[in-house]
Amino acid sequence: MVRLSSSVLNSPDYPFKRINDIRNRMIKEGKSIIDLGVGDTFLSAPQIAVDAMKKAVNDAANHHYNSYSGLPFFRNSVSQWMDRRFGVKLDPESEITAVIGTKEALFRIPSAFIDSGDIALIPDPVYPALISGLEFSGGVPYILPLKFENGFMPYLDEIRQDVRHRAKFIYINYPNNPATAEMTPQFAKKLLSFAEKYDWAIVSDMAYSEIYEKTPNLSLLQFDGAMDRVIEFHSLSKTFSMTGFRIGFAAGNRDIISALIKIKSIRGSSPFQPVQAAAAAALEHGEEYLVKMREVYSSKRNMMKSLFLKKGLEFFDSSSTFYIWAKVPGDMSSLDFSGLMLEKYGTVVTPGSILGKWGEGWFRVCFARSDRELEDFGERFGK
Repeated sequence: MVRLSSSVLNSPDYPFKRINDIRNRMIKEGKSIIDLGVGDTFLSAPQIAVDAMKKAVNDAANHHYNSYSGLPFFRNSVSQWMDRRFGVKLDPESEITAVIGTKEALFRIPSAFIDSGDIALIPDPVYPALISGLEFSGGVPYILPLKFENGFMPYLDEIRQDVRHRAKFIYINYPNNPATAEMTPQFAKKLLSFAEKYDWAIVSDMAYSEIYEKTPNLSLLQFDGAMDRVIEFHSLSKTFSMTGFRIGFAAGNRDIISALIKIKSIRGSSPFQPVQAAAAAALEHGEEYLVKMREVYSSKRNMMKSLFLKKGLEFFDSSSTFYIWAKVPGDMSSLDFSGLMLEKYGTVVTPGSILGKWGEGWFRVCFARSDRELEDFGERFGK
């Protein structure tokens, strides 16, 4: 009998895998399922990215190992995009690295800071990959509850003094998954002030930065002092509907970027060269795609909000991400409510409790689905 590690045996399944398993079981039973649970999109990637990838695949020079930091043309495209989008100037050689999707990178980044027993400041609810990576690194999470009454921003002033001095880094995710909250300039400046005073690194996850309606989301790197301690992750999965391509990038402080590249060189690699070519094409020529994408999501967001209002459901009103973060009605747990949605409406939604203790009482729906699916959901749920 093989003997597996306790870290593997004691780790729960990735939460969205459990939802996927339930969905698949019901489909096998012949039931019609609408999946509003997992954060994937019905949209196709930009055609210009697909064409660039096809061309690159046919070049045998792209069939081999490449730099752990990503190919120079990709990092140059990132540098130019960050300058155009946020006014942030980055050295593509030392302040940018390609990653095989931000999920893997977020899992790996805690080991850049954490020795066994070290503390990291982690919001709750939270994207599971980050906290899993922290625990695999031997770190201890100090939970920062995200609450409706504070706009789902962490209460920095309530962090204990001893924890402030011991914490190695703080993780933030704005626009937030699952709560959809957007970072304000006031919070960004306060966070950077705390981080400087207590010498925290800041891990900023901006996977949903380009999904908004009117007001563009802020990058922490736009603020004074950020380059001293911030690493920021961007995902092509959400920005350009390239979830299956598995590519993103990290940008920011050169020492942290160097540490991440070192970790990748030992434990991983870089994205396939043709995938980097596809991503570079999207970053360089994808603005028209982004405008249309935001229009599509705006329409679907408003439709979902209207439906929830008619049903008397409360939700956090936001214009970012492709989620609605809504309160569970009555006294049900979020898991019980999710079960009810499956049984009564044939619809998968994400229970807030699988994203953390402070997600209890809430549920998340992803509206990045086809018109037909959302219309079907509206007919079922509207009744």
